[in-house]
Amino acid sequence: MGHSDRAVVFLDFDGVLHPVGVPAVDDAFRLIENPDLFVWRPILERLLAPYPMVGIIVSSDWRRLFDDATLIRLLGPLATRFVGVVESYGTSRSAEILAEVKLRGLNRWVALDDHPSVNAAQARDPRFIACGPATGLSAVDVQRTLSARLAALSVDGFDLSRV
Repeated sequence: MGHSDRAVVFLDFDGVLHPVGVPAVDDAFRLIENPDLFVWRPILERLLAPYPMVGIIVSSDWRRLFDDATLIRLLGPLATRFVGVVESYGTSRSAEILAEVKLRGLNRWVALDDHPSVNAAQARDPRFIACGPATGLSAVDVQRTLSARLAALSVDGFDLSRV
């Protein structure tokens, strides 16, 4: 299976895996132990469980603070799905993701993010799934949408952009 055949989730951390504003680092940008961090990661684990072929590309700004090894550790049980980080720098998160999609030649992807640009992009492209900064993946509508998109991704040759 070529790289571009792999289905991926572009994953933000803040506002997706935990609420925005949860303290994560100290003044020296070292990770702090905080039980509220990644509190919704088990939801993503559960939703991805039926789809072992789906990888994760970290689109979160955490990718600028931490190396791949740290990001992989933070993904916990999802670590084996790590494909990489968004290398592209753009005017907005949605622009960075689209640039990365083009760069990697991806056909099958979804993006989970609370960035305002993703909220706007969602209206044009259902592969963008916007999360509320305070509710992230804990919101049932977001879970439902992600489940439906993942089911569609897993159908070989299914082009989600035509839905």
